[in-house]
Amino acid sequence: MIKIDNITLSYGKKIVLKDLSLVLKERTFIGIIGKNGTGKSTLLKSIVGLLKPIKGKIFVYNEDIYKTSKNMLAKNISFMPQTMQFDFSFNVKEFIMFGRFPYMNMFKVASKEDVKIVEDVMNFTQTTEFANRNINELSGGEKQKVLLAQTLVQQTDIICLDEPTSHLDICSQSTIFKLLKMLNEKYNKTIITTIHDLNLAGEFCSDIVLLDNKKIFSYGLTKEVLNYKDIEKVYNITVVVYTNPVSKKPVVIPVYN
Repeated sequence: MIKIDNITLSYGKKIVLKDLSLVLKERTFIGIIGKNGTGKSTLLKSIVGLLKPIKGKIFVYNEDIYKTSKNMLAKNISFMPQTMQFDFSFNVKEFIMFGRFPYMNMFKVASKEDVKIVEDVMNFTQTTEFANRNINELSGGEKQKVLLAQTLVQQTDIICLDEPTSHLDICSQSTIFKLLKMLNEKYNKTIITTIHDLNLAGEFCSDIVLLDNKKIFSYGLTKEVLNYKDIEKVYNITVVVYTNPVSKKPVVIPVYN
């Protein structure tokens, strides 16, 4: 579905990722992990077309994303940023409706179909109860749900998220990731997310991309990538990795000497 062909990414003269190639499979739940500053968000932004490589190409459905119109790309890939400034007075339903813009006519008037899709997504994300509230009145967890809802109304097969649960409590984190897991398993969406929490990655992701030193250190099934040797080498910390007896997923525990 997504082919990354020998890309190099930079901010000005600073190279962040170099000579990186990767093929991301369809209908997987992919977590991008690594230490701070290793290029997780940079890689994600390049996949959604927000950051153009200084070298190399990225293909989605065999089409070069930088030769694809922004409107068409928005129908293939949706993106939820890590944070967003809410310097406006829109209510929640109005804000979520913005995600339908790629499908609207030139006058950006919502159709009956647009309204129905927004209402269905709001039910799915449990945001209906505060549909008419000002978005600035919401808690952090509620705002993240609203951001997710706006992302989902684009109805793309590929959903990219940059640290969707940063600064949220464990209950809100669980809620967001359970919704993403349902999208992946029940609705066959491809989920690609950057994530700091290795245990959330271990519990919910089917595949992991581990970045280090401007390269891909490891990429594969979660249970294979999250091994203590590689984690210790990349993160420079002693860890214990064991299997959760209930979920059968890997659990990473740091050992503080």
